[in-house]
Amino acid sequence: MHPEVLCIQPPVYDFALYDLYFKPYGLLRIARWLKEAGYRVGVINALDYGDRRTAEVLGPVRRKADGTGKFHRTRMELPPGISRINRHFARYGVLPEVLEEAVRRAHPDIVLVTSQMTYWYPGVAETVRAVKKHHPEVPVVVGGVYAALMPEHCREATGADEVVCGDVFRELRRILEQRGLPAPADSPSQDSAPLLDPDVWKDAGVVRLNAGCPFRCTYCASHSLEPRFQPGDYRKTFAIIREMHERLEIRNFAFYDDALLVNKDRVFLPLLEEIIRRGLELKFYTPNAVHMHYIDDEAARMMKRAGFQEVRLGYESADDVFHRELDAKYTPEEVPKAIEALRRAGFKGRQLILYVLAGLPGQRVSEVENTLGEVRGFKVKVSIAEYSPVPRTVLWDRAVEFSPYPLEDEPLYHNNTFFPMEWEGFTRADLERVKESARLMETE
Repeated sequence: MHPEVLCIQPPVYDFALYDLYFKPYGLLRIARWLKEAGYRVGVINALDYGDRRTAEVLGPVRRKADGTGKFHRTRMELPPGISRINRHFARYGVLPEVLEEAVRRAHPDIVLVTSQMTYWYPGVAETVRAVKKHHPEVPVVVGGVYAALMPEHCREATGADEVVCGDVFRELRRILEQRGLPAPADSPSQDSAPLLDPDVWKDAGVVRLNAGCPFRCTYCASHSLEPRFQPGDYRKTFAIIREMHERLEIRNFAFYDDALLVNKDRVFLPLLEEIIRRGLELKFYTPNAVHMHYIDDEAARMMKRAGFQEVRLGYESADDVFHRELDAKYTPEEVPKAIEALRRAGFKGRQLILYVLAGLPGQRVSEVENTLGEVRGFKVKVSIAEYSPVPRTVLWDRAVEFSPYPLEDEPLYHNNTFFPMEWEGFTRADLERVKESARLMETE
């Protein structure tokens, strides 16, 4: 008989959660890898916004035609001992009894639970408890971002039997062999396809063209999670897009890349050429933002023709010192050139979104205010990206030293809603003021 693997996307505990193309992409790549090796695969998506039983109790959620929208939400109390702030804490996802019932009905030989933000660990712990309650002898493996960045905390907080970090596929082969389960002989390529589970994908798909990022931004964990930048195979990515489109009728696609336009002449532009040549009427989005350094007239024109509906740009700050010390992603003169190239290609101001980073350790509000003043003339949308301290980044030690919260002991305080880097030079009132200024710029 073929062994069965159960793959679970946990619920999320947070102060706010919006579905900006949020899919368990890595988990579903593993699921397909195991299915192709002969495993029976079960998937539980605890963030299923289409679950009928949950909708009957909590009501339907608002969704948009572009595949984004809200999740089911249940008000919760913060865990004991956590500092109280003027925000409502909540559990996002299907009802707990729906999750438990789905776990109870399964007959797994091994369970894989994914994780994302470090401060979302309560949902991972809830999921592991549910599995242990109904299948106490079945090994539970937790992987994903939280597991990779804080493996010891993950092991203690969730009670998982195994916590995977590093080379995930190699580690999973080791775990399967130790448990007497068949292990696939080889790891898949970095641009392998995910399992096409309709309960997960529904009205939007995600793809990743390249793995990793060649930049070493001090506030980002991309290099820790993917030590090497690996250009993808545009043919494989196109095949994934076409499969999702033809089998699931998906038209909205988001790129999960951290460096989508790097090596664009060899990878990104050939992918767009193939999409245009085949006449696919699709819509593309960039929730992770792209590097302005690589945007020129050709790239902008191809993106528009291929169906990009918006372009999010990693601007971060107008301050030269910021970029010299923290990321070195572009030079100031490249910004207006990139924006003008996108405008010439036909993108409107509302389709261009600049991320401005706020709330870093020791950052003054005046820097963010000056940045907003600089970008006002660009006539584009501006989004304030509130800094979250991330373990294993260059800036982590500085954040730990600067913050009044015990960041090393309690990941809940990594949540930017706590504003963990607040100080007299940048207060919560300052943060709300610059966020409001950014919102008002949309109406100018």
